[in-house]
Amino acid sequence: MIKKMIPGYMKCLILGAFLGTLSKYLDTVAVNGSWQANVLHYFSNIFTRLGIWVLIATIIAAYSKTIIRAAINTFVFFSGMLISYYLYSAYLFGFFPTKYFIVWGSVALFSPIPGMIVWKAKNSARLAYILPALPMGLLLSLSLGIGSFYMNINYIEEFIMYVVLCVIFYKEPKQMAVSVVFSFVVALLIEQISPFHF
Repeated sequence: MIKKMIPGYMKCLILGAFLGTLSKYLDTVAVNGSWQANVLHYFSNIFTRLGIWVLIATIIAAYSKTIIRAAINTFVFFSGMLISYYLYSAYLFGFFPTKYFIVWGSVALFSPIPGMIVWKAKNSARLAYILPALPMGLLLSLSLGIGSFYMNINYIEEFIMYVVLCVIFYKEPKQMAVSVVFSFVVALLIEQISPFHF
């Protein structure tokens, strides 16, 4: 049983380590006007925002075989990502940013809970109307600028990621319509109560 589960966890760890290293590498690319540097800088901007990590973690959790695997895969992914990111930072700059590592490490410790919520959202018929609105609403809040009397798209990439989540969680038209409505409610709540704006 354990032998069968290790490869899945290892894939998440390797993916996290690769993306953490890549993310830090992209931070170091200078913008020199060439199209290659511009492309790398574009992806660097995406990887410094929260949306891409929400999308990847949601995909990992949603397609895990069980709810326990969803929790562990999500945690292992973020652990690999953070460790590689900060070890590469230490290699580049000669010091280890302990404070930031502890802060984001605490987020990684919490990540199994959203992982289980996402798995339930994907795999439970009864909860498929409401639970998808949580990750979808988070991505929507990251893509939109929402005020008292206006709404505009700040990041088209995060809005595309939101559409990808709609596809992932889609079961039938009524279910998705309800999830989309609730995702806007979640996005509005996040905008109102969150002390962080990414």
